[in-house]
Amino acid sequence: MSKNSTVYQGMALSRFCLQISILLKSAVPLSDGLEAMAEDAGSEGERKRLLAMAEQLREGEPLSSALAEGGAFPDYVIQTARLGETTGSMDICMESLAAHYEQEYYLSENVRRAITYPAMMVVMLLVILFVLFSRVMPVFTGVYESLGASIPAAAAAAMEFGTIFSGAALVLAAAAAVVMIFAALSGRMGAQPAWIRSLSRAIENRSAVARAASLRRICSAVSLSIKSGLRTEEGIHMAMDLIQNEALKKELAAVEAETAAGSDFYEAVKKTSIFTGFDLQMLRTGSRAGQLDSVLDSLAEDYAQKSQDAVERMISMVEPAVVAVLAVAVGLVLLAVMLPLAGILSTIGV
Repeated sequence: MSKNSTVYQGMALSRFCLQISILLKSAVPLSDGLEAMAEDAGSEGERKRLLAMAEQLREGEPLSSALAEGGAFPDYVIQTARLGETTGSMDICMESLAAHYEQEYYLSENVRRAITYPAMMVVMLLVILFVLFSRVMPVFTGVYESLGASIPAAAAAAMEFGTIFSGAALVLAAAAAVVMIFAALSGRMGAQPAWIRSLSRAIENRSAVARAASLRRICSAVSLSIKSGLRTEEGIHMAMDLIQNEALKKELAAVEAETAAGSDFYEAVKKTSIFTGFDLQMLRTGSRAGQLDSVLDSLAEDYAQKSQDAVERMISMVEPAVVAVLAVAVGLVLLAVMLPLAGILSTIGV
């Protein structure tokens, strides 16, 4: 069985971690629980994978090894499982992972919807413009020429430009759709090409949505390390594996070095620009009160909401722009149609 034939992602991964947490809290042997989960598996490959993991656990292997051998789980899940085994807090770790991947799923779904809707509007706009400039306007041009009138030179130039621009834009949109589909499929198979990963990193380095999501991951990872009794710098190191923003990674590396040298988390992040303003004040309060994990959980929820707000702002900017472009294009078409018609009517009136 290929290890990468099926990769747990999104809500499926969240629900898997939640079920493991429930089994641990109820003292049900994980091997029995995985066998029960295999009975309702969605595919034959998943069923075999769960049964193989159950057999490994029955033979005495730890859960982290079974997850690694299964080949269908992200490295963060495997690392966190090892953390839970080391600190004796596996149920807490799995419950935190379930919440983490649930938020990741809803964020990705919101971003997907935010991209899909404007993209559909843009494509529809381009199709309308292409049809207007390449099919509808030539009909009017022929009619006017048969009546002894002609389309103004400016209108003719606008028609030619509109045809070329809308046609080229449709080709680019189709190419972008192919790239996105390829990226999604390769991501599901766990074998994304280097150029797709580079493009993803470039977007994450510049996107407000991605930055808020990265900050949420940092808060979640550090909070989990604190709850599990792990050293703070180890939680920071785990967080670095969850983000692609190069600037944040460099600052986190500095924070990791500071905490490893003995500074607390607040004092370390204060020297960077990772957290600012009220968020930094909350971290100070949580650090002084011994409630840093609770503050980090609260900040993680705030950053999840900020990600959603950034998505909504993106939509609010795209819609008026699309409407404005369509209004201008339709206005040009109407002028190109009505001006020669006005000339013909004035000639008939004379």
